[in-house]
Amino acid sequence: MKNNYIVKSQFTFPRLDVLILRINTNCGHSLLNREIIPNQKINASIQLPGSKYVANRLVPMCALATSKSKLTNVVNNKDINTAIEGLSNLGYHFEKTADGVNIFPREQGIQSKASLYTAHSGTFSRFVAAVAALEQHPVSIGCSDKMATRPMVELFDALTELSVKIDSPNQCLPATITGPVIGNECHLDAARSSQYLSALLIIAPLLADGLQVKVDGEVVSRAYVDMTIQLMQKMGVEVVEQDNCFSVKPNQSYQGLNYAIPGDSVSATYFMGAAAISGGKVTIKNFDLDSVQGEAKFYQVLESMGARIEINGADLTIIGPEEPSAIEVDMGGMPDAVQTLAAVACYAKGTTKITNIAHLAFKESNRIEDTAKEIRKTGIEVESGEDFLIIHGGAVGPADINTHEDHRMAMSLALLGIKTAGIRIVAADVVEKSFPDYWEYMTQIGIDSRCF
Repeated sequence: MKNNYIVKSQFTFPRLDVLILRINTNCGHSLLNREIIPNQKINASIQLPGSKYVANRLVPMCALATSKSKLTNVVNNKDINTAIEGLSNLGYHFEKTADGVNIFPREQGIQSKASLYTAHSGTFSRFVAAVAALEQHPVSIGCSDKMATRPMVELFDALTELSVKIDSPNQCLPATITGPVIGNECHLDAARSSQYLSALLIIAPLLADGLQVKVDGEVVSRAYVDMTIQLMQKMGVEVVEQDNCFSVKPNQSYQGLNYAIPGDSVSATYFMGAAAISGGKVTIKNFDLDSVQGEAKFYQVLESMGARIEINGADLTIIGPEEPSAIEVDMGGMPDAVQTLAAVACYAKGTTKITNIAHLAFKESNRIEDTAKEIRKTGIEVESGEDFLIIHGGAVGPADINTHEDHRMAMSLALLGIKTAGIRIVAADVVEKSFPDYWEYMTQIGIDSRCF
């Protein structure tokens, strides 16, 4: 099949000063490992790249639209590039520009068997599995070894109920999916991942009879489903929710849009955490205060730990306390900020208990047990269980932190090095998955690192 992935020019980073920082901090092959250089006098402002969560949803939605879309402030990371490459293999047409990507309607479906690769991306793996179900020819989906261990069975069960054929020996990827969808009703267990529900909703406008998804039990990380629904509405599709049933009526279609993607709320949490640990001050410019994403409210968690918050228009400032206070907090609604909170809790006075996080065991790493394991290396006492972390704040010592192929492990636990010498991140290049310029942004706020 012809590849419709056309690169007019590479994404350009919006800030010249960060480009200069990249040159100064480039370590060549030794970029794999980073030692954090302590700095307890942070006073900085920062503007973040676009949200990968929004881009992850808009890329397939715009591909399925009936007219052209133009997205700007698109983060140039592995997850988004993997999504564009993968959908291109299904005949969808993308055109990169200097400030984003143009997305054009597809003229026809695939005419023979197709294949694509999702790498480490859990979000794209779930979304493209549903998109593949729209095709009348088989679509083989490959992935990394890490992604091959992450659950897909609940989504596969729902698609099977819609007469989609799934060929997967272990109910995970890799798999071959053969559509089309027949019927307009299915059941779904979304207790382990909200991405399953988002995936089904994303393809619903393409189904002649619409779709009703009856959810069995609770939806974990519900805010991410709300984000999906909000973006669908922005593109002209209404979703009706009643009694745990999500319905998309027939005769709706995505309308193309021009949209500047707002800054990434999860990326912002690292810089909020840096302020809280250092007792310094960080201003995040053009922060999306109205985001439905749970992590956008992480500053409120830090406020409960003693940080002072100032809001000036769209700018959010976090001023850290002399010493954070320990808290007990339900983090079910902001799962991707849990590891950042864990880093702050190491420096807090007292014992912090983080609850309702069972679903973190199924992320890029087991973000409960693996996070506990790495923090214990620093001498901090950590208790862990099926759905909680308990962190006893104290004296943080030097340690080599293994990232477990998890980008968020690298970025969050690097914060331990703000006040402690000898914190070294092994395989630090894993940040390429979501935030390739993370180390340059850290330098921008005064937290340098050196390669080893």
